[in-house]
Amino acid sequence: MFMNSNLFEPGKSKPERSFVQLAVKQNQRFDGRRSNECRDVELTFGADWGTVAVSMGDTKVLTHVTCDMGAPATSRPNEGKLQLNVNLGGVAFLDEVQTTHDQRSLTLNSLLERTFRSSRSVDLESLCVAAEQHVWCIRVDVNVLNHDGNLYDASTIATLAALMHFRRPDVTFTDDELRIYTEKEREFIPLLFLHYPVSVTYCIYKSSGQPIVDPTLLEENAADSVIVLSFNSYQELCSLNAGGTAPTNVRTIMQCARNAATRCKSLVDFVRKALLLDEERRLQGGRLVNGLVALIGNTQHKLSFNKLMSCQKQEPQPAPTEKMELDNESSEKPEVEEIEVKEEPSKQETGDAPMDSSGWLPQDEDSQELSIPSDASTSKAGKGKQNRSKNKANKKPQQKKQNHSDSEEEARQYI
Repeated sequence: MFMNSNLFEPGKSKPERSFVQLAVKQNQRFDGRRSNECRDVELTFGADWGTVAVSMGDTKVLTHVTCDMGAPATSRPNEGKLQLNVNLGGVAFLDEVQTTHDQRSLTLNSLLERTFRSSRSVDLESLCVAAEQHVWCIRVDVNVLNHDGNLYDASTIATLAALMHFRRPDVTFTDDELRIYTEKEREFIPLLFLHYPVSVTYCIYKSSGQPIVDPTLLEENAADSVIVLSFNSYQELCSLNAGGTAPTNVRTIMQCARNAATRCKSLVDFVRKALLLDEERRLQGGRLVNGLVALIGNTQHKLSFNKLMSCQKQEPQPAPTEKMELDNESSEKPEVEEIEVKEEPSKQETGDAPMDSSGWLPQDEDSQELSIPSDASTSKAGKGKQNRSKNKANKKPQQKKQNHSDSEEEARQYI
């Protein structure tokens, strides 16, 4: 294998670029996936807190989190520190040319800092022990073992899983004395998060307007534009990075954003469920191997995204069927009772309806005449004797008025 990243890296030559663009134009991918289909994500937790290995196809990343006590910054004396470091030493074809190696590492490091530090995903104020004196300094080391495209997504998933898996020791500061407890003395404390960001990468080609999610290294190098979207579990945009020569439409960006938001939410749920399974395994006292050794030797149990999320979708399915059967049984029995109950209050509802409208309708002679049968119907529905006496009192003078009007008409006719 030749070690020259400019010539022999996949997707750098013109025939490869034209071949990939032709395949994208025909809605075909080399690994058989669709344009909106992602590769399976596998997590491997090590024996130490904060050691996580992530693999997306042939892209493999190992992340390790450590902590140390240090002095805070002068501008933020009440906050801890979060440092991110990326190492691409494990990729052979990226080590030949130093310029491309430094450029890739710097871009990846800057994207990770924008996703986690600039968005303030970790609660740094909780890392303060004594203001202006002692704070926790969290360091995240991202080691790239193999690069087969979409390195940024694998790095963000590994960084988030490692920070959520990490535990720091408990500490006390009394009488200007700092004491750090061991795990046997006191249980380690997890980090506090404000939100959980994850990224999704899309590639856009001039030959096709359909974006491709989770590209391989060949597809990524042959792409005309690359869009990286970071969302948290609340589907809020944390960072956006777009660059390239292909013209991007607002419609395509919004389409990518909607799909990326749902994808990021499912990835965060997957990481949480994987952490719960790892805690159960630790409580059972199973044998754990470090993440790097387990990833190379395939001895450690891997947690797959497709398996866990498919099981999560299948578990709640039998529950509603049982509820539907119970509802059907309960609905079949009281059918006659419901009909009898509905017939009785129908009379009350007809009588109560005009009573509510009397407050906002104007009171005229016609309205008074219409209110008489309503009162009578309410009295028949089951009201007390007082209401009956009032209705009778209201009816008598009105009958007299009608008699007087009849007598006057008769007198006029005789005259």
